Amino acid sequence: MADFIGTSAIQGAIGTRTQDDLEDFVRGAQAGDTNSLAQIYTRFYDQIFRYVSFKIGNTSEAEDIAEEVFLRMLKSVATFKIKGSPFSSWLFRIAHNLVVDYFRRNGRKQIQPLDAAAMVSDVFSSDLDHRLDVKMLMQQVSVAMEGLTDLQKEVITLRFVGELSVRETAEAVGKKENAVKALQHAGIKNLRRGMNVKQASSQGLGGHVD
Repeated sequence: MADFIGTSAIQGAIGTRTQDDLEDFVRGAQAGDTNSLAQIYTRFYDQIFRYVSFKIGNTSEAEDIAEEVFLRMLKSVATFKIKGSPFSSWLFRIAHNLVVDYFRRNGRKQIQPLDAAAMVSDVFSSDLDHRLDVKMLMQQVSVAMEGLTDLQKEVITLRFVGELSVRETAEAVGKKENAVKALQHAGIKNLRRGMNVKQASSQGLGGHVD
């Protein structure tokens, strides 16, 4: 990825920009401006990588997919309509489609995202006990997510892993904002229920049938 936008351009990119700045960068990218491409890459790479990594559970392959997202963006950014859907929603739809392609090639069963959890924990702490706690929590979340509908899973992942707003998420999944809020509420409720059952079962307090 660094090859096509230039190492110096990446180093000069900054992390936080207003929506107006983003629109300027998108226009620049559509005109082939290398610095604008670098700004977009720097702004969205971590979000895209976390989203993909959580979905497929393999950080190495998530890196490849995340890179492919931006290569696809480079090829098709000229078709993006700035006054239409948010750019972030458009970008995450590319990521979603690549994840779907990944599961078609490799089967539908999702790997438990333990290496993804390790990556996240390393960012925040070098403490071994903390990293192990994060791995266990991520495993519980992954198991509990199986009790959600596909759309609830996608909304929860976009909102809390991809860090998209309700509006951006709505555009990404093709639903109204109120529908996204309802899906998020139901998804969190089911997720909490699933994790509570899992924890109770592991402690010998639940899951027993007489």
